[in-house]
Amino acid sequence: MLTEAIKNNSPDDRITALQRIITLDAKNYLNNFQHFNFINDSLQTARNKAKNQFAIVRYDVDQKNAKNQILIEKNFQQDIGIILLALALAITILWYIKRKKRLEQEKEIEVKNTQLKISKKVHDVVANGIYQVMTKIENQQHFNKDEALDELEFVYEKSRDISYEKTDTQGEEKDFSERISETVSSFKNDEVNTYLAGNDSGIWKHLSSKNKEEVYQIIRELLVNMKKHSKATIVSFRFERENDLIRIFYTDNGIGISGDVIYKNGLSSTVSRIETINGEIIFDTKIEKGLKITISFPAS
Repeated sequence: MLTEAIKNNSPDDRITALQRIITLDAKNYLNNFQHFNFINDSLQTARNKAKNQFAIVRYDVDQKNAKNQILIEKNFQQDIGIILLALALAITILWYIKRKKRLEQEKEIEVKNTQLKISKKVHDVVANGIYQVMTKIENQQHFNKDEALDELEFVYEKSRDISYEKTDTQGEEKDFSERISETVSSFKNDEVNTYLAGNDSGIWKHLSSKNKEEVYQIIRELLVNMKKHSKATIVSFRFERENDLIRIFYTDNGIGISGDVIYKNGLSSTVSRIETINGEIIFDTKIEKGLKITISFPAS
């Protein structure tokens, strides 16, 4: 067995054969035992060396795997960071575009509101003011040239002040009830009689300057509309106040208007003004002749 093991270069078989020879050959025990130890030690050393080499290779593989895992995690974190950065950039761009569009829309609305405001002021100050002066010149025999020029100059100055957003102080310089009386009476002539009732200072007590100006323009627009369209010969205004509510009753004996043409007779601006002062307007178009309007709004 030993001879065959040596021939086949099988260390394990040589060790097994020597173990048996040691037992059977007591005479050469020491020599065979030394031979056995030498082969066994050499085999263990070779096996330990192989095992250590395997452990080193395995350690290297584990280290590389660990490094690869760290690199993968690091790349993953970098990818997440890039994605989050791109997402934040996209959100910022969308917010900027939306904000820019909103600002443009707000600017456009502001421009439109400014245009409407200027148009409204031009209508109030210039159109109705000039028409009122024309009515005085036409209807009042004692309306002299100097007075006409003064009023036209006033209208001119007010129209020039529109672009500077100057406040109308006419109402502050003159009692409001007196201002209304003068305006209504300016439309009186040989063909048209105007009447006022209840227009005393107490009616307008605590009414803000802004709302007074709106009320004044409402009354003037009703008179201008009457002059242009109604062919009335009798026009009356009656004012009353109940607690914190002011009512204006307007009547004329003109041709009247039907409900579907109210906004086509210069009264759309009047309705808009009444809404501005949180009021309401009622057109009574069912009367036999003429027009009857009731306006009510808070007295503040």
